[in-house]
Amino acid sequence: MARIVGIDLGTTNSLVAFMDGERPRIIPAATGARMTPSVVGLDARGRLLVGDAAKGQLTVAPERTVAEVKRLMGSAERVRLGERTYSPTEISALVLRALKEDAERFFGEAVDEAVVTVPAYFTDAQRQATKDAGQLAGLRVDRILNEPTAAALAYGLDHLDKEQTVVVYDLGGGTFDVSVLEMYEGVLEVKASAGNNRLGGGDFDRSLADWIFEEMERTHAVDARRDPRLRARVLSAAEEAKRQLSGSEAAIVSLGGIAVRGGAPVSFEVEVSRRTLEERIEPLVRSTLESVRSALADAKVEARGVAEVVLVGGSSRVPLVRRMVAELFGKEPRRGVDPDEAVALGAAVQAGLKTGAISAQTGIMITDVCPFTLGVEVSATAGSQIVGGMFSPIIPRNSTVPVSRTEIYATAGDQQRVVEVRVFQGDARMVRNNVFLGQYTVEGIPPGPKGSQKVAITFSYDINGILQVTTKVLSTGKEASITIDKSPERMSIEERTSSAARLDREWAPGRPAGAAASTLAAPTPAAAPPAAEAAAAPEGELLAAGKRRLAGLPAAQAAELGAVITALEQAMKAGDRAAVARHEARLTDVLFALE
Repeated sequence: MARIVGIDLGTTNSLVAFMDGERPRIIPAATGARMTPSVVGLDARGRLLVGDAAKGQLTVAPERTVAEVKRLMGSAERVRLGERTYSPTEISALVLRALKEDAERFFGEAVDEAVVTVPAYFTDAQRQATKDAGQLAGLRVDRILNEPTAAALAYGLDHLDKEQTVVVYDLGGGTFDVSVLEMYEGVLEVKASAGNNRLGGGDFDRSLADWIFEEMERTHAVDARRDPRLRARVLSAAEEAKRQLSGSEAAIVSLGGIAVRGGAPVSFEVEVSRRTLEERIEPLVRSTLESVRSALADAKVEARGVAEVVLVGGSSRVPLVRRMVAELFGKEPRRGVDPDEAVALGAAVQAGLKTGAISAQTGIMITDVCPFTLGVEVSATAGSQIVGGMFSPIIPRNSTVPVSRTEIYATAGDQQRVVEVRVFQGDARMVRNNVFLGQYTVEGIPPGPKGSQKVAITFSYDINGILQVTTKVLSTGKEASITIDKSPERMSIEERTSSAARLDREWAPGRPAGAAASTLAAPTPAAAPPAAEAAAAPEGELLAAGKRRLAGLPAAQAAELGAVITALEQAMKAGDRAAVARHEARLTDVLFALE
C-alpha cells in the first residue's frame, strides 16, 4: 500500500510524521531538524526558499519573505515576494511540498497522500484552501483532521484503557483551539470545540515588540516601525525574548545598527522582565479561557470534572498560559506530551488507521464535531411586519459528525415561484453577523398563497468539514443541491492547474544537484545523513551576504565578522538548529552595525 503521512501545517512551524510499526514518529528535515519553519522566500537570484533558509533571511529581506500565511488561508489576499505575488494557498503548497520531499527522501520512495491538520475553528473556505494546497503540492488530501483532535489521538494511543474526560488546549503560533473529549474503551469522542483562528504566539511576539518599539523611541528617538528591516529584527528579537522568558525571569534584547549618527552606528539594548511580558499578554491568554468555558458549557462538563488537561502548541510553554489554565481547572496540565509534535503524531495515527498500519486489535476510534452552527437565511413575522435577514439554524454547533439534519420551510410570499437558499455559519440571530458560505436558487415552485408550498432543506456535514445542502419542494419532489466547497476565494480547477504548473516551473530552477529540500531542490535519494546533506546545501543568503561584506573591512571588523560566519557554518554542518538561529541573529546584528 502507498505511503500516507500525517502533516501538521502550522502557522509558525510544520511537521510530517508516519507510523513506524504501531507508534507514530516524526520525519526529520534534510538538516536533521524535526520542525520546518512555515516561512517562504525568494533569494537574491529569485530562487524559492522554504523553511530554515527562508527564515534566515526574514530580517534582512522581509520584502522577499513571508511567514504566518496560515492566517490568510481561505481569503482572497495576495502575498508579495519581491516582484512576484502568490495566493496563501500557493505559499502553503510550497511548505507542504518541502515536507513531502523530506518524507520521500526519508523513505526513498514516492509519497502522494497525507492527512493534514487544521484548527478546529477553521471555516469551510479555509479547509478547502488547505486541501487545494495539498493538491498543488502533489498530495492527495482525503482527510482533514482538527488539530486538537489529532493531539488527542496522540495522547489517547497510550491511554486506551482509561475512561475519562480530557481537555486539549491547543495554542499555536497563530491559532487557538480547545476540545473537550470523552475517552472510553478505546473511543475518543469529541464533545465540543471552540477557539479563535486569529490568536496565537505570534500575537504575543507582536505585543512584546510594541513594548520594544516604545522603549527604542523613548531612549533613542528611533521609530523602528517605519523601517521594514528594523521592524523585522525587532519582531525576531521579541520572539527570542519570549522564548527565553519561559525559562528565566529576564531577557536582554540587544540590537546593533538601529541608526547612524555622527557617522557612527547606534546600538540598542534593554532588559525585559517576565512580568512585563505577562502584563502585555494577559488579556490575550484570558480570552482563550473564555473559549475554554464555552466548550465546557457546550459539552455540559464542569472544569473540576476534567481528568486531564493536555497542552499543545509551542505557545502553551509560556508560564502564564500554564498558570492560568491550571487555575481554571484546579490541576496542573499534563506533562509528557510534546507540545510541538503532538498534532503531527496524531495525524500520523489517523493515517495509520486509514491504511491499517494500526491493527484492529488496538481498538482506537475517534468521533469529531462540527464546531459551527450552520443554517439558512429566512424571513420571520414580527407582529404585522415581515423581517428578513434572520438566521435559522439547521445543524447546531458541536453536533457529532458526520451529521444530517432537515428542516421544513414555507414560501414567504404570494405566488412565489422561486426560492433563494442562502447558507451561513455562526450563532448570531441576524445573518449579517454570521459568515456567508454560499447560495443557490430553486425554481419551478407551483404558485399559490404564501405559506402554501413547503420546502425541505437538508444539511449534511461530513468528517472533513464539507457541507452538502439539498432542497426538495415537497409538492413536486423537485430537488436542487450545492456542495459548499467553492467559496468565492477558492481556486477554480483551471486556476489550480495553472498554479500547479507555475510552482513546478519555479520549484528548483538552476539548483545544483544534491541541494537540501529546505531550499526546494528536486528530491534526491535517501542516502546522505542529515549533517552531510546540510553541509552540501547551498549557502543561505544571509551567510553569503556576510562573506561578501568581508572584503575591504578593517582587520578588527573582519575578524569579528569572520568569527560569526565560521560559527554559523559550523552550526549548519552540525545540524544544530538552535545554534544556527542564534548565530544568524548575531550575524544580522553585525551586518547592520557595519552599514
